[in-house]
Amino acid sequence: MSRPQSTPIFYRPWFDLILWLLVLLVVAGLGFYFDPMVVRSIAGHQILWLEHIAGWLSKFGDWPELMAYALIVLAAFAFVRKRSMVKLLICMMIAGTLAGGATNAVRLLSGRARPNNLAVPRGWYGLWYRDEFLLWKYKFHSFPSGHTATAFAYFGVIGFAYRRRWAWSFLVIAGLIGWSRLYINAHFFSDILVGMVIGLFFARLTWSRAGPFVDKIIGDW
Repeated sequence: MSRPQSTPIFYRPWFDLILWLLVLLVVAGLGFYFDPMVVRSIAGHQILWLEHIAGWLSKFGDWPELMAYALIVLAAFAFVRKRSMVKLLICMMIAGTLAGGATNAVRLLSGRARPNNLAVPRGWYGLWYRDEFLLWKYKFHSFPSGHTATAFAYFGVIGFAYRRRWAWSFLVIAGLIGWSRLYINAHFFSDILVGMVIGLFFARLTWSRAGPFVDKIIGDW
């Protein structure tokens, strides 16, 4: 396995941020447009064994599980003093945590009813529905997908670190986690797409900005 490439320096950070925002807006628009079609398609193709696989993938891709896997592998590489892999795994954990935290902050406030929330019409309810406070109501936390954002940030770091085809192929795992959230009817298509962009943004941000600090810390170790 090749070593991770050195962390790039952004010479035009504002341009980079604007570009990410434009991508986010375009992807969100496409997602909203195709939401009804995707919901109908999934509803018409429910297969029991696929539901079981989707449920397992959804559990596999949750934040606590991803962090636990990383900690186990991190401990092994730290034991053999493989600093490049220690840096990679720390950045994966940071990126996944930042992306998950950002999406959770948005979805707690957006109040979008999940596709499987049959108690209310589909829509955006913010923090209140009638006299009910929705901040901690799971069924109103659809947008964006925290699982997807966390997974794409987590595995996306590998791609930004190595910039090789095999490294980007880890995003297939993140994509399967996003698909699982669609298939179990926990999210709309737009929730997944927006989560994907947010995750990749934090993957790149973490590797480029936090990476040098991690380098310095483990360099003295």
